[in-house]
Amino acid sequence: MTTLDMIRALEQARANHAFDMDRGVFYTYGIPSVIFWLNPSLFRMLEPLVEEVGVPLFRMLVAQHSSLGTEEDYHSMVTTFGKTFEEGFLAWGLAVATGGWGRFELPVFDRDARRAVVIVRNPWELEMQRGAEVRWGCPFLQGKIIGLLSHALGVNCWADEVPGDGGDQGSSVEFHVYPSDKTIHAELLRLRAAHHEEAKRSLEQRTQALLQSEAKQRAILASLSEVVFTLDERGHVTSYHVPKEQAAFHGAPERAIGRHLREVMPEAVAALLLGAIEGLARDGAPREVSYARERDGEVRFFSTKLSILRDPVSERDGVTAIERDVTERVRAEQALAERLAVIERQQQVIQELSTPILQVWDGVLALPLVGLIDGRRAAAITDSLLREIVSTQARVAILDLTGVEVVDTAIADHFLQIVRAVELLGATCLISGIQPAVAQAVTQLGTGIENTRTFGTMRGALMSVMRRRLRS
Repeated sequence: MTTLDMIRALEQARANHAFDMDRGVFYTYGIPSVIFWLNPSLFRMLEPLVEEVGVPLFRMLVAQHSSLGTEEDYHSMVTTFGKTFEEGFLAWGLAVATGGWGRFELPVFDRDARRAVVIVRNPWELEMQRGAEVRWGCPFLQGKIIGLLSHALGVNCWADEVPGDGGDQGSSVEFHVYPSDKTIHAELLRLRAAHHEEAKRSLEQRTQALLQSEAKQRAILASLSEVVFTLDERGHVTSYHVPKEQAAFHGAPERAIGRHLREVMPEAVAALLLGAIEGLARDGAPREVSYARERDGEVRFFSTKLSILRDPVSERDGVTAIERDVTERVRAEQALAERLAVIERQQQVIQELSTPILQVWDGVLALPLVGLIDGRRAAAITDSLLREIVSTQARVAILDLTGVEVVDTAIADHFLQIVRAVELLGATCLISGIQPAVAQAVTQLGTGIENTRTFGTMRGALMSVMRRRLRS
């Protein structure tokens, strides 16, 4: 094929591309065509298929379908494009090169030996996969070469795909063609069978894993003493496990499947649970709901924890609910609260008995103190004493410390606060019955209470009050 012939073939190929702008249609040799970007558009269409079926099966599927129609291409090569197959093939290569297939070379074509070498520089398939992590070579071109060269050499051929060294001219691929019993159809059947077996094994493994998982879940559920149920996004029950000890407060699990929560739970309980589920849907944070249920006169208490359940199949959000019978805990808490209330009442009575306020004479109150004086008791003493002073219009209050054996800074400070509070009401506060050890401790602490009038005994304090009254 001369250079002039090649130029004419190239001009003819270019002339066979046409645009119908009004219809938005592009034609190649009168056939409606389309132009895609190799990457990303075409690559993104094919990559998911490669990942789905695997590279070997994908390659053979593409090769099988690209080999269809090669008989017509071969006849065009030897009747229209050139006088010989070699000339027609190169002319055909120039034609498809105008569509971006790459530049075709035929350095070896030995009809007698039934062998050939085809080189494609910058093949569109390699250009499409440039920079990609997953690569699958040139199965489209391989199918074309196998089909064309089988017709040209007159025997069934196979073409080994060998990555070439494109050098400065970019990527390239070589196809070494030779006679072979291997066919695309047979290879496709073999790979499909292998893919089917692999898929079957994978399905069996997943099925076995699911069965084992289901068996484990059933065993776990059987060992639980809690009620466990799941709901879909509409509030319908999708699973329901009820242990025997909880059966009295729940219907038959098989009758609950598919029904709405309102049909399965009492109205008040369902309302509480659905309200918590609405909050769960908003922020995804687990919720816990407590309620009581009555049956045949028996009241039991329950606590249900709700959390998001992600269905891996439908990819929709549901709800998992775990209901625990907390009756024993609630009753224990109630009993404890009742005991604490009794203890608190007892302590109040003891406190009142341990700090009796005595009205000795008109306007004279006496308060004998016994035991440890802490902040809480000091506040109670002050409150009671001040109210009694106001109520009786007392002018003198005597604090008797005969029963107080230990005094530290905090206790002395409490006494000082009582004295000051009494004096703020216009009354006089006297202290009696200070033990020697207490007196020494108060002096060493230097809290200021030592400046208050003190008497050795209650009798001494009362005699002092009497003398003052006689003088007045």
